[in-house]
Amino acid sequence: MIVNNCEQLQVTIEERRAKNAERMRAWRARNPERANAIAAAGRRRNRAKIAASWKVYYKKNKAELYAKKKRYNARNPEKLRRWKHADYERHSESYKARAHKRWREKNEECRAYEAKRYRRDKAIIFARHRDYLARNREKIRAWRRSYRKSPRGRAVAQASDRRCVKRATAYKNAWARIRRRTDRSYAIGTNLRARIGLTLRTYPATQGASVTAWIRDLLGCTISELITCLQSKFLPGMSWRIMVEKDGI
Repeated sequence: MIVNNCEQLQVTIEERRAKNAERMRAWRARNPERANAIAAAGRRRNRAKIAASWKVYYKKNKAELYAKKKRYNARNPEKLRRWKHADYERHSESYKARAHKRWREKNEECRAYEAKRYRRDKAIIFARHRDYLARNREKIRAWRRSYRKSPRGRAVAQASDRRCVKRATAYKNAWARIRRRTDRSYAIGTNLRARIGLTLRTYPATQGASVTAWIRDLLGCTISELITCLQSKFLPGMSWRIMVEKDGI
């Protein structure tokens, strides 16, 4: 009896869904403009979600979709021809530009002419580039900084370092030496990091010595002398209590 009730309930649900679907189709047939407006608004609100869902679906059903499109094109050659013609009329400039670019890339005579023109007008081209750089220096710097921080920029830099590891290492070492000579804070920071790293690596060998002596050797002075030195650098309004409250140290 329970099974029969479940079957009746299932039939009832399916019939209700079918009636709702038929009612919605009839409403859309009576109000096509309003239905299209509602659908377009929904697509605009959920553009990213729809694109992600379609991408997943396309990856799963790529072969089936390709076969379906091929069958449709074979059944509707005249419709496809009209669509291509209309699309060309709408984007004729883009089609012409792409065709011209492909022709220039494949044509040996055109490439030879471009190379000859570049050699002839090299000074003028460089002058234009320098003028553009001078007028847009901050814009170019901002773009380069954002590109270096982007995933693609980091990947390109890592790949370049792997290909040119010796040259990149020599360049970075030379840059660090120049900055150490010109930037005192950078030099102190690098020296301190190097000494701390070396000490941490060799600390197991010094465990027999006292911790106080180990810290004194690391700092070059006692803890009390370090505190006195730091406190003498305080500006008006600075104190240990404020430092602890702000920085949590």
